Formats: sequence, structure tokens, C-alpha cells
Amino acid sequence: MDLPSTSSQGGGNEVVRSNTVLRKTKLVRGIKSLLYSLGYDRKGKSLEKGPVIELHKELVDLFIEQIIDGKCDESQSTLLDICKHADKKSLLILEHKFYELLSEDKVIEACKTLGLEIAPLDNSDEITRELSSLIISPSENLCGQESVIRSRKRVLKDLGNLLLPKKSLKPNYQHGKDKVPYRIIQTLKNHGLGEVWCVQFSPCGRYLAATSGNDVNMSEIRPSRRIVRLTPLVGHIQPVSYITWRIPNDLQLLTCGVEETVKRWKISPTGDVSCLHTYRKENLGTVSCAWARNGESIFAGLNNGSIVRWNLQGEEVGFWDGRRTTRIADLAITRNGRELITTRDYNTILFFRWETGWERFIYEDGDIVSFSMSEDGCYLLVSLADERINLWDIRQHKRLNAKVMNLPPRLVRTFKGHKRKRYVVRACFCGLFIASGSEDSNVHVWGKASGRLVGVFVGHSDTVNCVSWNRAHPRMLASGSDDRTVIRWAVNAHTYQTVLTRELNYMIE
Repeated sequence: MDLPSTSSQGGGNEVVRSNTVLRKTKLVRGIKSLLYSLGYDRKGKSLEKGPVIELHKELVDLFIEQIIDGKCDESQSTLLDICKHADKKSLLILEHKFYELLSEDKVIEACKTLGLEIAPLDNSDEITRELSSLIISPSENLCGQESVIRSRKRVLKDLGNLLLPKKSLKPNYQHGKDKVPYRIIQTLKNHGLGEVWCVQFSPCGRYLAATSGNDVNMSEIRPSRRIVRLTPLVGHIQPVSYITWRIPNDLQLLTCGVEETVKRWKISPTGDVSCLHTYRKENLGTVSCAWARNGESIFAGLNNGSIVRWNLQGEEVGFWDGRRTTRIADLAITRNGRELITTRDYNTILFFRWETGWERFIYEDGDIVSFSMSEDGCYLLVSLADERINLWDIRQHKRLNAKVMNLPPRLVRTFKGHKRKRYVVRACFCGLFIASGSEDSNVHVWGKASGRLVGVFVGHSDTVNCVSWNRAHPRMLASGSDDRTVIRWAVNAHTYQTVLTRELNYMIE
């Protein structure tokens, strides 16, 4: 999309006051931030070719989410990408990592963090001595410590004083409910004749798969953000309703034809796509599919309510007959790789431990349309026929005061605002946000912690069936619609940061 001309934006009439002393790098950084926040990516990038200054907008977004999610090692790596001299910031992260390990009674891991990661850093002698004293009696010395989420937020604020501009950590509330400005990066018209029922970014964010009738259109997102079409996945006899990528190997994915078969595909480094295997159950059709956590086997829900498991070579290694799934169903594997999640009845979510036959349930008070599990395996998003989306905490075990408690699934929050009367519309997790398709032709976005509707993206001309978030580019979404198009959306960087910070504040209130 071409950018507006400078004349349409008022020209260059603004000047810097002559009595103000402003460093050149700070001025250029400010101008670039403004250009990006207004959506002028091309102008911002051209300005970066001058002074060697980097904005790191997406890296900062990723860094914040990693801190809140407790991913200390990953945040360390991201921090080094943001700034070269990071010892002082690393010390804050590692100190927090030490406290969390000790609070979970992981004394050996805490000692390793102290000796191998904290002690070698510059100016760490005092904090090393202080933390060493905690190891002697961790349960007594940690008494009264902050909750994990609250302490992570405190670490983030301390890091903000060292790393981020102060204004970026304090959102402006005077206008009430924030809205997230957006723009359409690209509209992709399907090469096939079918509606787009499912769209999925690969975990690495490099590839985008979207159904189109019996085919699946494949695209590659280049580092320049330009999208390149790959060879479509062709071979299903029935419309494809389901796509799932292999984790951590982004180069393989499964597609499921409606009451037909499951196919496994591979993308070569050159972009060529080939079908590795077709999985079928005699006299039965598939309705959903999922990878085992280790990526070495495949589960599928069948149209008679049964569940089957194959190894990669197609040999059946498990079969569970009976009322285990429904004809319109999603399928997921818990993070520990031991439980299968599916819809047993139209208002019941089943957690099935296939090795022992043990079951647990979520009972909804309405018909279930679809569900989605968060990347960390802690939450389940359940879309209902009555235009509600319920967020469930599905962690089975929770540590409290050094004790492990067994907990049933807990309803955390309900999101409302989208429209659904006739069709299957899907919602997804987008970091600290939730997004859903809708029959009003729009994409609806809520804050995960606050439950507030923070954005409605307008661009499709028919029902939006599905949404997918790009983990590698946190401000990028894709949506698929009955208008036979896929839209890639970009969220305004500055406002995204403001709303993100506000969501973080809700997490500790």
C-alpha cells in the first residue's frame, strides 16, 4: 500500500525551537517513532538508513511478554538483541529468576543460577552475598514475598527505568477506553474457489497457511515483510477445515479434510511443498487433528466420536472408541503431553489421559462452537453459540506456599461483543490479547486481563471465520473470511504499547 504524500500531512512547517538543545540521535529517534506510530513504515525505514539508530519496537514487545510469562532465559537473549551493554539489566532478570526458583523449592537450579549466571556479572558481589544467605533457609526468608505476577511486573518496571522511555510505561487514561489503530498490510485473494475456514501462521512466523475449499494456500513472509506465494497444498477430496503446524519444527503441518483424511506436508528450504503421508481410518472420516507434543505421532478425531493415534509412518498405535469427540470439534494436547483436549458433548470439554483412561471435564452452559489453547498450555479459550467467549484456567497443579494443589478448571473471564448466529467462528490468543472472527465481517480484539474490547478491525465483506496471531511479529494478525480473502493486519506501534502496558497493570490489580 502506497504511503500518503507529505503534502497531505501538512508539509514541513513545524520547527524545533532555537533555544532548545536536543541531541541529533534523540531527535531522529523521535521522528522515526512518530512515523512508525502513524503507520509510515517505509518512511521510518528510510530514515534509519541515516544515523545508526534502531527502534526495536517488536523486540521490546516480545521482551515485555517474556518477562511477564517468566521466560527468563528467552528474555536474556532478547535483551542482548535490544542493547549490547546489558549487565545491569541482566542482573535484575537473573535476580528475579533466582527468587522464582527458590520459591518453587528448586534449590539446586537456584544455586546454579547464582554461581554460573549472576556471580560472573560486573558489580554483582553485593547481590550475590545477599542471595546466598537466602539459600540457607529459603522457606523462612521468602515468607511474605510478592506473588509471581506482581514481582514480574515490578521487575518490568525496574527494567523500564533502565531500558525504556519512561512515557512508554505510563499510558494516558484521560480518553477512557483505548482503541487500537490498525491498517491493512495486504489482502490476499484465494486461488481456489472456497471460503477461508482456517488460517494459521507457523510458530516461527515465516509461513502462513489458509484453506480454500479442498486446497490450502501457502505464503512465505520475507524479512522485508513482503509476502510470496508458495505452491498450494492440493490433494484433499473434501473441503479442508483444519490446519495445525508441528512444534518446534515449522516445516511440517497437518491438514484435515471434512470427514475425509489427514495429510502431512513438508516445506523444503527452497519453498517447495510435498505431501509426506495420508492418514485414514477405514470406513470413517476425520474431523480434527493434532500433533503429539514430541511431534512423533498424530491424533485425529473421527466422525463416529472415536479418537485414533498414528505414528508418522501411518501405523495405528492407539484407538479409543466411544463418545470422545463431536463432528464439529477442535483437538489439542496439554503442555505436559499427557492429555488430549476435545469436545465430548456439545456443551462439554473433555480432558482425556489416554495412557490411563482418566478424564476430567469443563461443563459450559451453552453449545460449544470452537476452542483454542494458549501457547503455554495454561488457558483454554472456548467460543459459545450465544456470542460469549470464555477464558478458562486449565492448570491442574498450582504451587501455593511450597505446596502443590490439585485444582479443577476455573472460569477466569468472559468476552463479549462479536456476532455469531449460524457459522463456526474461531478465537485465538494474541499474547496479552484475545482476537475473534465475527459474522459482522469484522475482527474483534479484547484485552486478555481486563476483558475490555480494545479494537474492531474493519476490512472484510463477509463473515470472518478465523484469526491467527504471528508470534514472531506481535503486532501482526491474519484473518480468513467467507469473502474468500485473507487479510494481514498491522497494529499501530505506539498505541499497541500503551494498551499493552495497561493490560499489564490489570494483571497485578
